[in-house]
Amino acid sequence: MTPQARPVGLRGRHGRAAPAVLVYAVVALGLCSALVAWRDPAFAHDGAIVSSWASIVANAIPSTLLAMLLLALTRRPLLSLWLALGLLGMLYVANAVKLQVLDTPVLPADFVLLGHLGDGGSLLLRYLPHRAKAAVVAGAAGIVLLLWRERPWTRLRGAPRAALLVGALAVTATLALDTWPWPGVYAADADFMTWSPRASADRSGLSVTLLRYAWSTMVALPAPDRAAARQLAERHARAPSAVPVAAGERPDIVVLQSESFFDPARLRGLEDSQVLPRYRRLAAESLHGNLWVPTYGGGTIRTEFEVLTGIAMRYFPTVQYPYFRLTSDSPPSLASLLAARGYRTIAVHPHSRAFWNRASAFDHLGFQQFDGIEQFGNARRVGYYVGDEALVDHILQRLDDAPGPAFVFAISMENHGPYEDYPNADARQRAAEPVPHGLGNAAARDLRGYLYHLENGDRALGRLADALRTRARRTLLLFYGDHLPALPRVYAEAGFDDAARPWQQPVPWLLLDTAAADPGPPLATASFYLPALLLDRAGIDDGGYFRLLETVRRGDHPGRDWIPAEDEGLRAIMQLRQRGE
Repeated sequence: MTPQARPVGLRGRHGRAAPAVLVYAVVALGLCSALVAWRDPAFAHDGAIVSSWASIVANAIPSTLLAMLLLALTRRPLLSLWLALGLLGMLYVANAVKLQVLDTPVLPADFVLLGHLGDGGSLLLRYLPHRAKAAVVAGAAGIVLLLWRERPWTRLRGAPRAALLVGALAVTATLALDTWPWPGVYAADADFMTWSPRASADRSGLSVTLLRYAWSTMVALPAPDRAAARQLAERHARAPSAVPVAAGERPDIVVLQSESFFDPARLRGLEDSQVLPRYRRLAAESLHGNLWVPTYGGGTIRTEFEVLTGIAMRYFPTVQYPYFRLTSDSPPSLASLLAARGYRTIAVHPHSRAFWNRASAFDHLGFQQFDGIEQFGNARRVGYYVGDEALVDHILQRLDDAPGPAFVFAISMENHGPYEDYPNADARQRAAEPVPHGLGNAAARDLRGYLYHLENGDRALGRLADALRTRARRTLLLFYGDHLPALPRVYAEAGFDDAARPWQQPVPWLLLDTAAADPGPPLATASFYLPALLLDRAGIDDGGYFRLLETVRRGDHPGRDWIPAEDEGLRAIMQLRQRGE
């Protein structure tokens, strides 16, 4: 391009930058609105564009502001618009993937998570469709081309540029901080439902939902009702304590959180005899039953947080990922309690220590040691991740290394999705896994991929239990699944025996005592009750919170869509507990 050639993009005459910028803003708003109407699940259906134009524009405003900021910073109009539209498009791709896998839209906490992946994002990238990856490459190529070919807007400099930058920053700041005029624009949406992100996004649009949830995270955590907490404590002040164990006989405690461990016999077309033989054998000798957890398809740390602290996520409805918001005050946990009783407290997870912010959270929760992927060396991978058999080996080694009683909290990784086309697997064994009759090819492939790992996890559970029984020290093994696997095609085509929805299904749990069999009928419970139940069985009395929680548990009957017994009292006392009080 010669120096005299007209540059790509808006130019405008001297002194006419302001009208040209206004025209640019209108064009940017129109294009962003078109992308919202095309890609947002709230509007991308017949008749939505005409009937919901105001909501579409409301969802396009944040991306338009981004385009204006980029224009002020780069002075390249096409590049700024390309970046704003590209980022909005990527947001919709990520949202589609998350909806498919977890049945929940992208939320502000997901952006916090991006800084704590620890694996370079490879886990999340495995869920990205090939077309989306190609689009990212094409978008990056477009950025390079525009950087090379597009010349800056010559008239947008000096005072006009400064005015645009200050104005765009000021408007963006008011939007980010939920100040005038935006509460009247967005909070007027009566269809927004804080307690249901999926329903809110379906009705209000993704960008509006992100904004509303971002504003909610700026609000302080709920203030506890101290009177309700006091009343609950007084009602159970005379509850019997756990039976103490004689000195020197403290049991080892192993908690194994099994990734996506679920009973496929709940699906139509599969029977108990076809899956989980070791789990069923152990359940017949142990406390066991259905476990109700606070997440579906993903969000492992929600269940994990409940089991470690005895604090229910239901009482913190605006918090999606507890390790980023609920552990900074170092709430008491199983780890901190057992460490104070002379236990060696060890967390084990054959993945990055940074993932889910676990390294920081576990330190605040009282773990003395955290073994991450670095401690697994050349351990065998099954699929993408370290196999459950290697995890069992590591658990047993840590128990042997402990000079006294040990608390090992292990988090498996093998059965993490996606469940198609993964490496390091026996293709013949995978193809032989049972699936319900009539399942489509894609759904059958996904289910077989999942069942291959599930069988390995079941086998590892049986081996761990058998090994613990040979040890001299009594051991308690608490085992549970963290959530259902992300198998949307399978659930849609097969359905469940009880006709309930996927997110209404429980996962299995059991508590094995190597010193005594404990057969009995299934016991349904919730994940936040498990630590109290475990300590009661171990004969460890904290003299306070966990004893109270176990008393409440005995009078409660968790199930689908249930409200906990003494709900208001539990809410208050758990909010106090989270503060470390």
